[in-house]
Amino acid sequence: MLDASQGDGRDDESGLQAPRMALLVTLGVLGGHTLVTVLNVLDQDPGPWRLALLALCLAAVLALQYAHSTRQPRTWPVRVRVLTLSAQALVTYLPLAWLGLPWGAMAGLLAGSVLLAVPGRLRWPLYAAVTAGIVPAVVAIAGPGVAIYGVGATMLASLIIFGVSSLSGLVAEIRDARRALAGMAVVQERLRVAGDLHDLLGYSLSAIALKCELGHRLLPTAPEQARSEVAGVLGVAGEALGDVRLVATGYRDMSLAAETESALSVLSAARIAAEADLACGPLPRQVDTVLAIVLREAVTNALRHSKAQHCAVTATREGETVSLRIRNDGVGDVCPGTGAEAGNAEGGSGLGNLTTRLRGVGGDLTSGPDGEGWFQVVGHAPVAPRDDDSPAESAPQDRGRATQHWAPRMARSMLVAVLLGYTLITVINAADSAGSGTAMLAFLGCFAVVVALQALHSLRRSHTWPVRTRALTLGVQAAATYAPLLWLGGPWGSMAGFLAGSLLITVPGTLRWALYATSVAVVVPVAAAVGVALSDIVYLADSSLVAGLVVYGFTALYRLVTELHEAKGALARLAVARERLIVERELREVLGSSLSAITMKCALIHRLLPQSPGPARDELTTVLELSRQALADVRLVARGYRGQLGAHDRSERRRPLPEFGSSNTDGQPFTVQQTEATR
Repeated sequence: MLDASQGDGRDDESGLQAPRMALLVTLGVLGGHTLVTVLNVLDQDPGPWRLALLALCLAAVLALQYAHSTRQPRTWPVRVRVLTLSAQALVTYLPLAWLGLPWGAMAGLLAGSVLLAVPGRLRWPLYAAVTAGIVPAVVAIAGPGVAIYGVGATMLASLIIFGVSSLSGLVAEIRDARRALAGMAVVQERLRVAGDLHDLLGYSLSAIALKCELGHRLLPTAPEQARSEVAGVLGVAGEALGDVRLVATGYRDMSLAAETESALSVLSAARIAAEADLACGPLPRQVDTVLAIVLREAVTNALRHSKAQHCAVTATREGETVSLRIRNDGVGDVCPGTGAEAGNAEGGSGLGNLTTRLRGVGGDLTSGPDGEGWFQVVGHAPVAPRDDDSPAESAPQDRGRATQHWAPRMARSMLVAVLLGYTLITVINAADSAGSGTAMLAFLGCFAVVVALQALHSLRRSHTWPVRTRALTLGVQAAATYAPLLWLGGPWGSMAGFLAGSLLITVPGTLRWALYATSVAVVVPVAAAVGVALSDIVYLADSSLVAGLVVYGFTALYRLVTELHEAKGALARLAVARERLIVERELREVLGSSLSAITMKCALIHRLLPQSPGPARDELTTVLELSRQALADVRLVARGYRGQLGAHDRSERRRPLPEFGSSNTDGQPFTVQQTEATR
């Protein structure tokens, strides 16, 4: 049996890509923070003991941060989380007394750990406290102007740490939800198959066995009547072959009028006086099919009642409701108070199947003795049925929609927040370099173009754009990125970060990494030409590389979340389609050959009678054996598609599918009571 999870290779690819992307961005951010911190400390000409302290503190912070970012800290015991967060807070704030302002960048990592490790509403006050905790130290060391930048950098770093880990988990959650939806769809499809086998093929095979039994009895004394019954078997066998296709495909168009005519013939063959009155008029396809199936099940039950001598079928229409009533006088075998059909004191799956079908169109089913001492099955259905043609596929999606609709919004919000954070930091850096208001306004105009194009590249499917469109937008973004160098006189912060991210987003293959490195490398000669210090050049290049990687990572994770969300029903539909192919193959292999053999032998019997009753009787005995085997095969297919269910499939289905009643095992022909499909 095919596993639903095998139906979409992109699902597994996404599941692997998200953690790798999260780890890549996390390591990039940690590496960027570490490099900037080391460069800033070295720029203050520290002594050996401060360098040793720096190494110890960095090792502790990075180890704790890596654990918080990659090990799902919310699943840890409370004591462990309190201990690790307290330890990280200690090595974040205490070294400020010796290492000074350069160590302040570590507060962003601590704030990210708080968001990752603390559940519920408590995390936001703690996050605010951690972010605000850096302000006094920055004000005391560098003044209030730098404090704004410090708070912004801390919030941005914490958002990156929290966002990338959350998006990775979100991708995994949606992937698991899709697999669960596919699993539910497959289970519902199997239940549908079992119900259809019971309601469609079970009835046809019971009718075949019944008519063959009657023909077997009539043959010695009334060969012409036996020949007539064999002709009826030919018609029922042809219908059963059509039912095989109906069960496999899931599309069932049946007529209540045609089914009533067939039921009267079967009841007459069983020596049950039957009458019908259909006064409901034309019915919609879905209602007509469901009521025809109700009639089949009720007639099958009537055949099981050893005392049933009369049966009546009536269909009426009152306003917008149609009612179908099937009554028989075999009520003597009904267990009082249970409402179970005669001969089935323990109840069964047949009436449950009918109840489910009628509820699917907005109707209901009742059964039990009536006031006149007869047993009746009554089905009510609206003339305008509820639109529920594909429960196996739509229901799981409806259940999963409530838990998934917020996922793309969350991913998009995080991406936008990161872009806004980098925008704020860049504007603050550029304000220090602008010599006049005019230069600043010109910069803001160019930067607005950069941000707008970056938003388009990140929030739209830019990787699917035509090559010319991508080349044009990237060219304009590059021009707007580097043009401010003409009047600012030097690089402005992580100026190439947005451009580097856009290149990774829009350019396919390995070429994007070369362009990513080239876009950042441009910063180095420009900064050197205007006399920027070496440490600042390294900082500019490092921050640009990290910014590009972060933008790319958040965009890629956002796209994964969006694509998985949009394709949430595709895997379920594919799983159901594969399940139907398997069912069709099994039914054709198991029942198709039996029904074909029954058809051919009945045609032979029809030709032999009435001239050769002896050979005809032998052939008819063989047909009885074939019908008995076909009933057993129906049970096998319904219970597990001939044993092909794997352990995973069996564990997935908590309760067994409806079983089909076994036929006579002593080699004797069926009696009327034994020709049952199931209960």
